Formats: sequence, C-alpha cells, structure tokens
Amino acid sequence: MVTSLLERLAWAERSALQRVDELRARLAEAEEQVRRLSITRETLMLLADHDGEDVEKLPRLDPRDPEGVTSPLPVLRGWREQAVALLATAERPMRAREIVQALGKPDTRSQVEGMRSRLQRLVTDGWLRREKDGLYAIASGINGHAPKREAD
Repeated sequence: MVTSLLERLAWAERSALQRVDELRARLAEAEEQVRRLSITRETLMLLADHDGEDVEKLPRLDPRDPEGVTSPLPVLRGWREQAVALLATAERPMRAREIVQALGKPDTRSQVEGMRSRLQRLVTDGWLRREKDGLYAIASGINGHAPKREAD
C-alpha cells in the first residue's frame, strides 16, 4: 500500500512538472507574441498619421532628384501637410486660428494651440517662417527651390 501510494505520488509529481513545462512554453510563446505585437504597434504608430509627429523625422526621397537623394526637409503628413499647402497658396501670412478655420476644423482653443505648436515645429524644420504678431508664411525656397532656414 505504501509503495502504490508512493508510485501515485511520483506519477502526480511527474504529471505536475510536465504541466509546468507546458505552461512555461505557452507563457514564452505568449510573451514573444506580446513583444512582436508591441513592435508592430510602435511601427504602425510611427508610420500612422498621428499628426505626423514621429513620421516627419523620417527621411524621404525627393522626387525632383533623379539620383534619389533624401530631402533635407522632414516628410509632411496630416494637418502639417495641409497647413503647408494652404500657406503655399495663400496670398498673405496667416494666424494659427485662421489656418484651423481654413482647414475646416473647429477653432477651439485646444485646436488653435495644437496648430500653433505644429506651425512652430514647421518653422524649426524649415517649411515655414514666423513673422511678427504670430503670422506664419511659407519659407523662402520651399516652392521648388532649395530650402533655406529663416529665423523667427
């Protein structure tokens, strides 16, 4: 009786260890899947149009350059692209609120402040210039010429 009890105990222990090994393997697979999904999410966020925050830092090929040299300016996406296009065709410099309104967005304080932040980054990147009294205009050289950074 003691022998059969010890045999059953040994069998239960082996069975439990085998189950632990299986669970460890499944846990390792799940952790690897989480790691891959996290990398995929980060990559998609980088490439997605979340106001282009990180995407704009990526180099892009300049279609005007036959040798495929990267443009010195960051890529534009979303509102930034729309703002640059609007200012490139505008007859005069515009304020952040005017740009928000022209793009058909509600001119709430948060939208205007967000646009002002984007516009300032576009100034830093060389796409726009900031004139007196919070007016923004397209930077010199953007329409088909070499970009030139301008001070505020």
